[in-house]
Amino acid sequence: MVAALFSTPFCDPPDFRCRRPSLHHILGSAVLVSGIVCSLLAGYLTSDIRRLRAATQQLAAGDLNARAHAPKGRRSDEIAFLVRDFNTMAARLQDLVNAQGRLLHDISHELRSPLARLNVALGLAWQRSGPGAESALERIEMEANRLNELIGRLLTLARLEGGEDDMRRTPIAVGDLVQEIALDADFEAQSRPCRVQSVIEHEATVLGNVSLLHSAIENVVRNATRHTEPGSEVEIRLGHENRSGKDEAIIRVTDHGPGVPQESLDKLFRPFYRLDDARERQTGGVGLGLAITDRAVRLHGGKVRAANRPEGGRG
Repeated sequence: MVAALFSTPFCDPPDFRCRRPSLHHILGSAVLVSGIVCSLLAGYLTSDIRRLRAATQQLAAGDLNARAHAPKGRRSDEIAFLVRDFNTMAARLQDLVNAQGRLLHDISHELRSPLARLNVALGLAWQRSGPGAESALERIEMEANRLNELIGRLLTLARLEGGEDDMRRTPIAVGDLVQEIALDADFEAQSRPCRVQSVIEHEATVLGNVSLLHSAIENVVRNATRHTEPGSEVEIRLGHENRSGKDEAIIRVTDHGPGVPQESLDKLFRPFYRLDDARERQTGGVGLGLAITDRAVRLHGGKVRAANRPEGGRG
């Protein structure tokens, strides 16, 4: 028996006319296929751009470890070159910032020894000097204390810039911490004269380093007491907000000072930034306290900002 297999167009049984696809069907299929191909191609090309954008946002937020994943394969198009250049730039920035932190740390440590010898010499000078030298020695002692405080702040800033990943974290009752800072600041501010008051709207407990958080809050409060109007009041208010399903402790420090120019508000937390050199020399500021506050708060997953009150002063 012989079997034969034929391949022919399918025909309608009644009239044996062939079913040929219409022009509309052909165009529709072509458009559909083209759309699928274009969608896949666009997703392939834009995936690298999305990763690059995410890495850029991380770098802008202060994460120096942010890198964009290299495109798959050995691509040599412009997007691949852009991703590689970004990673090179991010690595260079990280090296420069780390080098700056190490430099600050090393210089601060090197200054400790001569400063300690200076304090010893100053103590001997006090013992051997006559009444006429008191004014000069008091000035030397004051400047030595300011230098010692500056070195301590530099070391703190260098440690915070390094990430302080191994810091010890314990539960902290923020309300008790705020009240303690307010009492100390109120005692120190009596010479202005001004007052410092704490208002606890909502108790909060956070996991963190109590020493760093104490310094962060205290730096802002001391800055407020230095610049508020004599006879006025500085308020530390502890509140609570729920943002995106997460409970957050909100600490607001407000004063009754002259305020800050709008264009300078974002610069207040930069290291060594001083709004007015003459004013800062009078108050003893060196431009590191608020920078330490910013680093310490960010290390605890928070953020800090300054704003002018409509009626004057800052908050």
